[in-house]
Amino acid sequence: MPGIRNVIRTHLVDKWLWVYMPYLVLLSSFITNLIVGSFIGSFTSGGMMSIYFFMLTLGIIVIPMNFSFLLGFGVRRKDYFWGTVTWFTVNMLAASIVLTILREIEKATSGWGTGLGFFNLPFINDLSGLEFLALNFVTFMFFCISGFLLPSIVRRYGGLVLAGLCVLLIIILGVAGVLVTYFEQWDEIGRFFVTYQTDSIWFLIPFTVVFALISYLLLRKSTVK
Repeated sequence: MPGIRNVIRTHLVDKWLWVYMPYLVLLSSFITNLIVGSFIGSFTSGGMMSIYFFMLTLGIIVIPMNFSFLLGFGVRRKDYFWGTVTWFTVNMLAASIVLTILREIEKATSGWGTGLGFFNLPFINDLSGLEFLALNFVTFMFFCISGFLLPSIVRRYGGLVLAGLCVLLIIILGVAGVLVTYFEQWDEIGRFFVTYQTDSIWFLIPFTVVFALISYLLLRKSTVK
């Protein structure tokens, strides 16, 4: 436990990056869309994605920032993993609560007085506040852990292996795209996601757990650089 607490304290040193920057990124996107909405009227924006991608970035950069530093001070790899995942969890939960509050304000003000749909998108309009919070938490954790997995691979096997895996993934997706086109299944796939837009997000949970497990195993075998 002391090791995990030390990891969390180290992450807390970068308070500006973790506590302030995600919301500054979100705020800049929101203000831009609000200004646009004041001129063109009611519209739905995808600007909320900015904070998700920022969380992905945080997951990517956290290991290069302090993994070697903390191991140099005697922190165990296991403690680093659990301390970092705990830190992720707290921050992603806080971000989910913030988005839920902002969504309720947006609904109460009819889109901030301009009809802007920034936090309350059409496919999640019928969700309760708790469901919206849970959905955001699942999505945030998926993005953050996915980012965390990438430097874990680099730390264990090097950047060349990660590049090879990315190429392999591109090839697999390309082949899958060709097969879907050949069998004319794009309409079926589109209908599935239109019908199950919200439900499909819950499938991110097993991927998040698997990615976290792989990251843990990779970090346990990684070297200090």
